[in-house]
Amino acid sequence: MSALVLSCPALLLVLSLAGDAGTRPVPPVSRPSHATGGPSLSIQFRLSKERFTAAEVRTARVTIRNEGNEPLEMRDPYREADQSLTYTLTGPEYPDGRSITWRSFVLQNPAYILAMDETPRIQLGAGQAIEFVVDLSEWFPTTRPGRYRLSARLNQQNVSATATPVEFELVPSSAGPASLGFTVGASFGSGTLAAWLQEANGQPLLLVSYYDDKNAEDINAGITMRAATVLGPIEPGATEVLQPWSNDIQGDLSANWILWRQGTSLLAVAGPATTTNPFRFDLGETPERIVRPPLDTANGELLVPVLGAGGRTLRLIRFQTSYDATEVTPGREVGRVILPGVPVASRATLQPASVGNGVSVFLVEESMGGLDLHHVRTTSTGRLTRVASTLVRGVRPLPQSEPGLWIDSAGRLHAALIAASPKNPQRALLVEARYRADGRLEAPPRVTPLDPLPAAPRAAVARYRIDAHYGGELSWAILLEDGRVLHRQSASFHGLMKPKNPVALPLELFQSRSVYLLCADPILGPTFEELL
Repeated sequence: MSALVLSCPALLLVLSLAGDAGTRPVPPVSRPSHATGGPSLSIQFRLSKERFTAAEVRTARVTIRNEGNEPLEMRDPYREADQSLTYTLTGPEYPDGRSITWRSFVLQNPAYILAMDETPRIQLGAGQAIEFVVDLSEWFPTTRPGRYRLSARLNQQNVSATATPVEFELVPSSAGPASLGFTVGASFGSGTLAAWLQEANGQPLLLVSYYDDKNAEDINAGITMRAATVLGPIEPGATEVLQPWSNDIQGDLSANWILWRQGTSLLAVAGPATTTNPFRFDLGETPERIVRPPLDTANGELLVPVLGAGGRTLRLIRFQTSYDATEVTPGREVGRVILPGVPVASRATLQPASVGNGVSVFLVEESMGGLDLHHVRTTSTGRLTRVASTLVRGVRPLPQSEPGLWIDSAGRLHAALIAASPKNPQRALLVEARYRADGRLEAPPRVTPLDPLPAAPRAAVARYRIDAHYGGELSWAILLEDGRVLHRQSASFHGLMKPKNPVALPLELFQSRSVYLLCADPILGPTFEELL
């Protein structure tokens, strides 16, 4: 078989000879329709499946075949300049039908420049076909449940054909909280992976998608929104779906892990595991919480810090796999530390790969005099040890305030936390601490007053940039009970931010070319709003 494969953002073209083995049919499939009179041309659709959620990618394979006995010359309908092949989707979202061509799709972006204004001509031999995949989720954004019909019409000077319509169903679904994963030491402007649960007809589905802000012309504050990939169904009752942070800047050594909790068990998926046959570790107790985020090292480990039942024990659970692994092995506990008290806030991070694969866990405990800050880290043998504790006086915890951590290229840990004044709960304070490469406190923590809060605080977050170029730059945000958000740039920008969508909890920031707040669309899942 000879084949030519071309790719672009929304189409994939494959040119194959007659008689070759085609792609295995995936129902629903339309019956080929033929042109009447003149050259004989057929158009056929194959959908990737029949039922979709609004959040996931929806694709259709389109096959155009020369059914005649003579070669056929035509304009290439694959090219972005083409307007001879029109697709039409009809359904609840588009009751009167929405029609689009490849050209009209790309020109929706006014900044897009066509590489050519006219499409080149191609020749199809007798029985020869071109196939390409249309990203329906990108061409026809759809959120309303119901039955949809896809049709197409090709109209060129010497040939025309109409596809037999094919139908699919968009099922009602709802999105759960999303978790973002980042890479320590990655290049500036790197994107983020997000994982979340999407429930459809009582069945939880594990979804993952990628987001970046490389195209400043895109709507939604510059974030490129892509349809999600469904990894598969999971058992009902799952909680705390978490996308790990990684230090694998090459991206070719570690596994692509996703973690969730099912009662007393931690479950994870990465090759060769699936959502129905995941990696598993039974904690033997319902944990106080998983310390966010789980950590994915460059050698394929997934390290999960867990606060045990009651919150007085920190445990470290390890999973291991690789891209060429063939067995799903159970996780195991590799470390445990008894804590002096129950933490009210916690955060974990990973060293840059240039420094090692060491893990640091930062724990905040409320005490009579203020807040105790504890630094727990892994030793050279991978065991956990508490290396530093210090009391910060004159501060009290802020509700749902998650610390921010960053380990620099010298191995020093930087930690930041939004706290409150014990005399005035609406006086926010920024607490910053720095630890030497050996884990010990480098200097007394610094406490900086922030602007007075105009309403009671509901949650807060601090985050350092962890990329290779601007690593260490600090951002923070405070969600107020009235729904507004105070952040580091509020005073110099436009005052308090009023998000358009519900803010995701726990709070999370996406620091790229700009800084974005993670929000939640109840149907589509993660969405982002720039901190302005």
